[in-house]
Order: sequence, then C-alpha cells, then structure tokens
Amino acid sequence: MLAGKLMYSLMIIIVIINTVNGNCPDDETPSPSPSPSPSPSPSPSPMVTFEYLSSPNTTVNAPPVCVMPTDCKAWKQLGIKQNGVYPIKPDNGPAFQVYCDMETDGGGWTVFQRRQDGSVDFYRYWTDYENGFGSLTGEFWLGLSKIHRLTKEGSKSLRVEIGDFEGNSYYAQYSTFSIGDASTEYRLNLSGYNSTGTAGDSLAEHHSGSSFSTKDNVNDNKNCPISYNGGWWFNQIHKYCFSSHLNGPYKHEPTTFADWIGIIWNSWKSGFTLKSAEMKIK
Repeated sequence: MLAGKLMYSLMIIIVIINTVNGNCPDDETPSPSPSPSPSPSPSPSPMVTFEYLSSPNTTVNAPPVCVMPTDCKAWKQLGIKQNGVYPIKPDNGPAFQVYCDMETDGGGWTVFQRRQDGSVDFYRYWTDYENGFGSLTGEFWLGLSKIHRLTKEGSKSLRVEIGDFEGNSYYAQYSTFSIGDASTEYRLNLSGYNSTGTAGDSLAEHHSGSSFSTKDNVNDNKNCPISYNGGWWFNQIHKYCFSSHLNGPYKHEPTTFADWIGIIWNSWKSGFTLKSAEMKIK
C-alpha cells in the first residue's frame, strides 16, 4: 500500500507541474490577439510524462499528464507496464487506489475481486460489499460503489480467471459488463460471452439482471446469501441461487460441493470448489 500512496503523490505532483508550466490545455483560455510584429518564441516549459519517468529512452512527443487516469487501461496508455497498486479517478468523485494487471491479454485490467488463500472473510454485510474490504495486494473486494463508478459511463469488458488445486487455470471473458447504482442494488448487466474462453459461461446466462445480495440485504426470494455464506448477484428468477459464486467460503482442499458452499464456477470443475478466482475489467 505504501507504493500506491507514493504513486498517488507522484501523480498529483506531475499534474501540478504540467498545469503550472502551461502544458495542460485550457478550453476557457481565449486565443491571443494577433501581434502587430513577430516576437521570439518563448522557450518551452518542462513537460513531465510517464514515459520520461519510467524509461531511460524518453518520448519527446508523449502527451503531458494533466488529469488523474480513469482506470488501469489509462495507466497502460501512459506507458506503465508493471503490475501493482495505482490511483485512479474515474469521475468527479474522490480518487481511489486499485490493483492493475498490466500483463494479461494486453494489460490495463482493473482488478475488483481476488480469492487466493482464504485470508479474508467474504461472508460480510452490505456496507462492506458496498465500500470494499481486504488488501489490494492479497484477497479483496474493491467495492460495489467503486465498480459502479468505473462502469457507469460505458460498459467494460469483464475477465474472470479461476484456478483449481491441481494447478490448472481457465478464464471466461465478456464484452459488456456494468453494474447499476445503489438505487438498483447494484444490478448486474452482463452479456457477450467470448466462446474462446476456456471456463464456460457461469455468470451472464443465470445472473445478469440480478441485484446484489448480502446476509443483511437479501434481494432474491430464496435467502441465498445466508444459505451460501457470501455476497453475490444471486439469481432472482430461476429455481437455484446461482451457477457461479466466487465470493463463497474458502476451502483449503478440493472438496465436492454437495452443499454448494464454496468458490464455485459450475460450467468448469463442476462438483469441486476452486482454489483461486479473480475478476477484472477494462
């Protein structure tokens, strides 16, 4: 988290430097009146780019950094290549930190959920799921309010990565992902499953259109978060609560889910709980 705070401070400093030096465009600044006689061009002010900071081979024509990046894809476009915690500001609200995957499938993924070792309890109340919990470098849930801010201006691609206890990993990818605001209980909008994915679709078909539920804010008619010990977009129409549940209790061995309690992606490894899961958007 220290690295994330340092990056946040660096980001603010860079924006200030470029603004003070006149490198950031200002639409409200009037165009100068024609001068009656030519005058010498002023020396250009120093311009700070992330290419300059991250590479010994500076890019002269790189754009100056004038605003906080809106997501990890924007950081990637600025030349950042390392996985890690970075500050973002997707809208007019406060900036916040996220974990960026800069390597998978072209990089620029903003991670909003990770399960890997059972170190964080995911059987939590609504406020926790709304605001986020855990550690960005370990197990965590970013927060429904932040996920909404990331997707409200336009849907993103969603990538779900899952792994078993035998070391195998698979993924599912969707072209259209967003969630509604608090008034919709953060309703899931998901479509466009990519058939090249290796995990199958256990999310869009049975969960899109569902509101989020927790043990103290049940939005399905089957008491699913209490029965299955976790917050999720539980199915509100079909007979069963879910086809996937990546926020279920962590199991430290590949137990069968006869009771369906665990980290589950039914279209892959049906019958066993999973060792890891990660959800990310760009």
